[in-house]
Amino acid sequence: MTRGVALCLALSLTMLGALACPPLRAGLEAGMRTHMLVQFPLVLAAGALMAPAMPASAARALAKCNALGLSGLTLLACVLAMAMIPRLLDLALVDGRIEALKFAALAAAGAAARASWRAAGPVVQAFFVGSVLPMTVAAGSLFIEAPVRLCNAYLLGEQQRLGAEVVALATACGVVWLAHALYRSGANASEADADVPAWHAGPGRRSR
Repeated sequence: MTRGVALCLALSLTMLGALACPPLRAGLEAGMRTHMLVQFPLVLAAGALMAPAMPASAARALAKCNALGLSGLTLLACVLAMAMIPRLLDLALVDGRIEALKFAALAAAGAAARASWRAAGPVVQAFFVGSVLPMTVAAGSLFIEAPVRLCNAYLLGEQQRLGAEVVALATACGVVWLAHALYRSGANASEADADVPAWHAGPGRRSR
């Protein structure tokens, strides 16, 4: 294990330990917004940091069943969908087993995302983004428009504010991904054009 990988693993375990510590965990879970928009992303990030520390044999075995990142991104999509179910948010607050499963699932999803995103390529990434972001916007809209509390532990006003923030975050993620995809497409096109031999007088190139 290299020094960089060891550092990532140590940081990941430190983050998970701190997030699972009762005072910090209770503080983040006291609000619906901090529960979903702060704790969830931090656990996902901790899982992503842990991915490089996977033993080489396990990484090779995972790669065999994760062609084009499909299995990993499917796991991520399923975990994100489950994490937005209001009933599970309530259960995580009162049942330690559900809370432990939530942490484990989010950490595993973060590791899967890191192991799968680059392997997926732009086409599979586009399918993933086009599936998950509309689902997220729909969930956020439900939080906004529901006339009653969907989570017993949180107030209606906070639920509506969370819904607006979830919609805004999903929209921003979509715009950022699209801008990056267009930039990469332009960069790849430039590299392909640069590979044309100087003697080739194709369209847009003058022979000398």
